[in-house]
Amino acid sequence: MTDSKISFSIEIANTIGLEEAILLEYIKENESLDKISLKQINTHLGFWDENRTSDLLNKLIKRGLVMESNLGGTIYFSSRKPNQVSKPIIENTWMPEKEVFDQITEYGIPEDFANLHIDDFKKLNEERNQKDKNWGVKFLRFVIKKWRHQEVEENKKKKMKPMEKTWLPDDDALEILIKSGINEDFIDKEIPEFILYWTERKEESDIWNSKFIAHIRRQWGRFKDVKENDDLPSKMTSEWRPNEDFFDILELTDIPREFAENTKPEFIMYWKETGQSLNSWNSKFLQHVKYNWEKTNKGQTPQSSDQIDRRIESSWKIEESSLKRAPQPDNEMIQEKFKKLKEKHQI
Repeated sequence: MTDSKISFSIEIANTIGLEEAILLEYIKENESLDKISLKQINTHLGFWDENRTSDLLNKLIKRGLVMESNLGGTIYFSSRKPNQVSKPIIENTWMPEKEVFDQITEYGIPEDFANLHIDDFKKLNEERNQKDKNWGVKFLRFVIKKWRHQEVEENKKKKMKPMEKTWLPDDDALEILIKSGINEDFIDKEIPEFILYWTERKEESDIWNSKFIAHIRRQWGRFKDVKENDDLPSKMTSEWRPNEDFFDILELTDIPREFAENTKPEFIMYWKETGQSLNSWNSKFLQHVKYNWEKTNKGQTPQSSDQIDRRIESSWKIEESSLKRAPQPDNEMIQEKFKKLKEKHQI
């Protein structure tokens, strides 16, 4: 040896083993006469004893990477040359040797799995007109890659779960949404709709939180568009109608337009009686329709009737920032009217 270092291929080491790759590279670099003796190997590679060196040589010989010859009573070893391989292009009758299957099972891969991929391996290399010195090693790498891919797919399937009625977004998902400026109450009110949508479709996923984040961002953007496009603060009138932006958004919720139209009279009546002024009648009506839809279909949602009633009442409260600076009706009077409305319409 002219150098005290040995360089070897990581890919080969991953395939045949680290020690085998080191020994194979040593033989290749030092077979000046196409041969090297066991004594020479043990002299230069003293970190192995004779038994270990012999074991490694036998493995390389079985894989067809090294050949041995007896000259004058001395055993010599040399790496196999291209002209010592039967044919560089794979043949249709090619089959892996027993030693290749032994190596495959050492990786914990069933032999039946390897057999299932022999035809694919041959067809792939025939189509590519590939040439190789040792098809056994290449087949081993091919099977290992297929096995690892199958393991990844199986692990992914194990994580796939259907949407559950008790599902809730995790803390990381909520933190991402809140930090992006989305109102926490808005997020909570969207959860039942998200659950209902996916339970009806009976789909499975391992990324429900990511889907929820995308859903909330879309809904929040549309909600803001409706709110920003409203007129200046005004009182409710008998002639009030939601604009077309409202119905575009409603269509995305799977709530029928007819249902929204049927809830409009009580919505108009309530807000006329309160005498309040708002600049977001479309978004307020959207909340009203969605909450009534949840109440009508409460058997299909994870929320109790009491929870929905509290949310409906909460959604009809007026925020001070949305009111005109005009004298407001007495709060007790509004609550009394609200109570009568709930009894009248069985809300």
